[in-house]
Amino acid sequence: MNKTTWIIIVVVLAILAIIFGVMWNNASVKAKKLAQAQEELQKSILEKEEPVTAEELQNSIDALGKELGLIGAGTEFPVGTPEELKARNLNTLNTARAKIAEYKKQIADLESKIAANKKTMASMQSTVDRLKKSLAEKERIVAELEGRVSALNSTLDSERKAAQEEIAKRENMLKEKESELNKVNIDNNTLYYAIGTRKQLLDSGIITRKGGILGIGKVSTLKDVNLTKFSQFNLLETQEITFPVTKKGYSVLSNHVAASYEVRQEGDQYVLTITDPELFRKQKVLVIELK
Repeated sequence: MNKTTWIIIVVVLAILAIIFGVMWNNASVKAKKLAQAQEELQKSILEKEEPVTAEELQNSIDALGKELGLIGAGTEFPVGTPEELKARNLNTLNTARAKIAEYKKQIADLESKIAANKKTMASMQSTVDRLKKSLAEKERIVAELEGRVSALNSTLDSERKAAQEEIAKRENMLKEKESELNKVNIDNNTLYYAIGTRKQLLDSGIITRKGGILGIGKVSTLKDVNLTKFSQFNLLETQEITFPVTKKGYSVLSNHVAASYEVRQEGDQYVLTITDPELFRKQKVLVIELK
């Protein structure tokens, strides 16, 4: 093989090496671009299909735990009426249940994405497992708090019932006391009176005649009082008594203080008006003799 042939062979090999080098470089560039495109595609899929990131979801679950802690901390509950307390606790627990349901749905969406993109999202399974464990703990807390709230509501109902019974008992006692006071007040203000001629009063046994000589100078006085022979009135209802006008007038035989009443004539009737009830009622019976 002569020198010219060798030169031609070397030149051909050099040309082939250059061609293969260019082809290899192009293939390498295309492979890198393909890998970059796949990575961007996977990123766009995650950004498109995951509106809430795992970190955001974990933060939301942790925040829910803090909200539940407001109820679960200690044994004391916020101050308020039983109805307000029950409504507030039930509202908090209902909201927690709704949030847990939403978080479960979001976790299920993440699991679906993992199942559909095992190669690109396999690393997220541990995150999902952590989220499920955290959410299960919050769900356990909600169930425990529901039991506590139920027990509290039962206690509040029992206490309210006991309080209502005690109030009713005290109201009955007050009514009985009021009834007793009213009765005493009515009794204290109930007075009795008898009005009639001397003969009528003697015949009824309300008065008797005492003193004098041979029937002269006797005076009318009250006998032992039998209230069944008297009419009655109450100072709380009326403070006037009327009786007929006679030719010779009248006499008040009972020991009432004159300053406690006054008498005036109106047509053919006398009207006795009690001007000082406290003083007048010191005498339980009033007897007027018509002349």
